[in-house]
Amino acid sequence: MKIIYLTDIHDGLHGLKRILQSTEADLYLFSGDIIYKAFFSFDRIIDFCGVQEELYYLLTERKDDSTPFDFTTHAIRFPEKYSTAIVEKSQKYRDLYKLAAKTMKEKYEIIEKLIVKYAKSPVYCLPGNYDLDLQYTELYQREVHRKSFEFRNIKVSGYGGAPIWTSGIPEKLTVVFHEYTKNGKNYSEPEDFFREELPDICWIHNPAYGYFDTIPGVGKCGSQGIRRYLDDESPSLVVSGHVHEDQGIKKTKNTVFINPSNFGAVDSLHGFQEGGYYAEIFMDGKDVVQSNLCQLRNEEWHRLIEVDCSEKQLKLISQNPISTVSSEDYIRGN
Repeated sequence: MKIIYLTDIHDGLHGLKRILQSTEADLYLFSGDIIYKAFFSFDRIIDFCGVQEELYYLLTERKDDSTPFDFTTHAIRFPEKYSTAIVEKSQKYRDLYKLAAKTMKEKYEIIEKLIVKYAKSPVYCLPGNYDLDLQYTELYQREVHRKSFEFRNIKVSGYGGAPIWTSGIPEKLTVVFHEYTKNGKNYSEPEDFFREELPDICWIHNPAYGYFDTIPGVGKCGSQGIRRYLDDESPSLVVSGHVHEDQGIKKTKNTVFINPSNFGAVDSLHGFQEGGYYAEIFMDGKDVVQSNLCQLRNEEWHRLIEVDCSEKQLKLISQNPISTVSSEDYIRGN
């Protein structure tokens, strides 16, 4: 069985169309962040991000743990309790919020139409922190957050989102990454979910702690709960994303971990990231036997690094001379 796995698509709809047109696979997994911007207009992006961040700052000053949506709802409903400036800002926020949600849903509708028109095999989707909860979009039938499906006797379970707030996205319509520490005890919904499901393929947007989760200058950001689950269980495959900079493949015990890095091009704090990356994954029964790092460049896709995963240690099969990613960096120690 062949799987094509894309993560952090970031509005790369033209590339997505090209992948569906020019590749063949038994199963496609499209992972968050599928969307990158809530508006087509740059000015509206700036307006929405600005007023949203101002409201978060105001709530922090007030030591109020409500969301901007909940706060503005209350301010509009009870204007006599707030200053005129706050009520006006609240109304502006709600107007932009409504428009952002509408625009994002239109983008998901475009993606669904691309899949229906060009996909020759089943496609499933997982939301990231830049996405709406996909159950509210045209992708609802493909959505796998906190869900499982079986394909050729292989069980796939997904948990999306990330434990961060993402500026410019309607916060009440996103999936919540339910993991926190209270009174010295860590609670993790994704850990509980995977322990109950026991999948062959563990599909996550936010990585497990210690596995492709290192942000330059920040450190590790992965889920402690998912890491605890993976320390106890050995699914065949764990695919993640979110951290573009920590790209690679690794095998621990009988589990292959893969983060191919971002498919959609983005500007980040660490510079421009051209993207185009995705993974081909070959399975024999429930075993991962090979994985290839690929890249879409100028309308054409290329295999950059081919990796034999069939033995205890990962082995390089070949590296394309055009690859800007070295096999030494991509294939991690076991």
